Amino acid sequence: MKSEIENLSKNDVVVLCGGTLYVARNNTSKGLSSILQFVKNSEQTNVIIIDAPHRFELGASSCVDKEINAFNRKLNKITKPYEHTSQLHLNMQRKHFTRHGMHTNGSGKDRTSGLLTSRIMELLTTHRLGTHITLPWETETIEEVEKKMKPASEESNFTNLE
Repeated sequence: MKSEIENLSKNDVVVLCGGTLYVARNNTSKGLSSILQFVKNSEQTNVIIIDAPHRFELGASSCVDKEINAFNRKLNKITKPYEHTSQLHLNMQRKHFTRHGMHTNGSGKDRTSGLLTSRIMELLTTHRLGTHITLPWETETIEEVEKKMKPASEESNFTNLE
């Protein structure tokens, strides 16, 4: 994967999207360190990391959901210093998941793809427009400034017919 990432530029976007399986197995520190290493090795391109989604099949006060919240907070904290990286917060609700509550349904997939599309468009247009062109300015002479300040009636060739 490293060789594929090396060929990418600021006009490309890499999206990291994972599930909650490893968060539930208490492997958050390993996952965070892997993501951080990836971010460090891909500074030449844009990286979007999607939050780990909640697990609605476990109940509102699940320890897994608390761990997912902690994981997403830590993920935000470790990736914040890297300008080429952004985190996509999905803020999904129960209605975005299937009946059993673990996988996204059509509505959830539409929401994710819509948010992702918006973020990618934002990134790519920002980088393209972010290149500034500096123009040297010449100072105006006193005559040019005075000419701009003259009333239009003084410059007119028409006579007053009153």
